[in-house]
Amino acid sequence: MAVRVREDGEIVCAAMHPAQPGDYYIDDGFHYLLSVELHALVTDADHLDRPGFKGHGLWWWIDEVPEGIEIDRWWEP
Repeated sequence: MAVRVREDGEIVCAAMHPAQPGDYYIDDGFHYLLSVELHALVTDADHLDRPGFKGHGLWWWIDEVPEGIEIDRWWEP
């Protein structure tokens, strides 16, 4: 799953959020390295669209997770 880094630093799912001017695109391979292998880029259990729930598609650097967000346990190192 590719992501976009917005000019303001917000990281969004590229499939769920349309491109905006100034976005930096992180492709699937680099995103896999950052999230799965290095656990540097994380999300929570509510990031995906699924029946009965509208996912937000947001990601965070492991040291910048907003207060009140519990990252998906799978992403923990």
